Amino acid sequence: MSRFVFILTAIILLLFSAAVLCSAQQNEASLNDGTLHLEFMPYLIVPGMSGDVTVKGQTQSINPSAGDILSHLQFGFMARTGVSYDRFFAGTDTVYMGLGGANKLVNAGFDQWAAELLGGYRVHPRIALLGGVRYNSLSTNLRFQGPLGLIRGGSQVWWDPFFGAIGNIPLGKKLSASVRFDAGGFGVGSRIAVNAEPLLNYRINKHLTGTAGWKFLYQDYVNTGKRFEYDMLTQGPVLGIAMRW
Repeated sequence: MSRFVFILTAIILLLFSAAVLCSAQQNEASLNDGTLHLEFMPYLIVPGMSGDVTVKGQTQSINPSAGDILSHLQFGFMARTGVSYDRFFAGTDTVYMGLGGANKLVNAGFDQWAAELLGGYRVHPRIALLGGVRYNSLSTNLRFQGPLGLIRGGSQVWWDPFFGAIGNIPLGKKLSASVRFDAGGFGVGSRIAVNAEPLLNYRINKHLTGTAGWKFLYQDYVNTGKRFEYDMLTQGPVLGIAMRW
């Protein structure tokens, strides 16, 4: 995955540079409107997963498409909240997916929670720095086919601190592009966790903004004592609508 992380990082840095150049003339006063803003965004992500999961020493490669995951989705919930005042902002992002699927070798089930708590500061009208922590909860059951019906099950909870930035590029009166990039884990939870979200945003009116784009999340987590490993890239299209007051 190291080549993927390097290429993704280079693309994000280029987009941040473009954001700075495109907005060099932006009026700084727009950062300080003296008003408290609230935001809520329900959204849909259709993820594809690729990587390896090891449960009690038994490793299984996972490579379903987004369509496979959607067809096996038992329940899903995704929502973001935010509050901002002048240059400061804070927010949450919560994702739950209950997944199930099978092939000739194994019947697999996953229950996955990911919840972020973050805060940040806008250093420029188009650039914001952020940091926070991501809670991860994963329950896995692997039921192998055959006369023995071997079952491997496990659950893990871990926390990943992360640091990153958000850049915004105006493309028109109502249309803009934004990109978020953060990296974390650092051995506290995951050995490394990389998150990136390039998005297109269309302002419908004063209170509503439609969002469409793509999400990448790579996590490399190991619990040697429980012989559990989760080395997985999750990516897929994102579609949501943000409500702002």
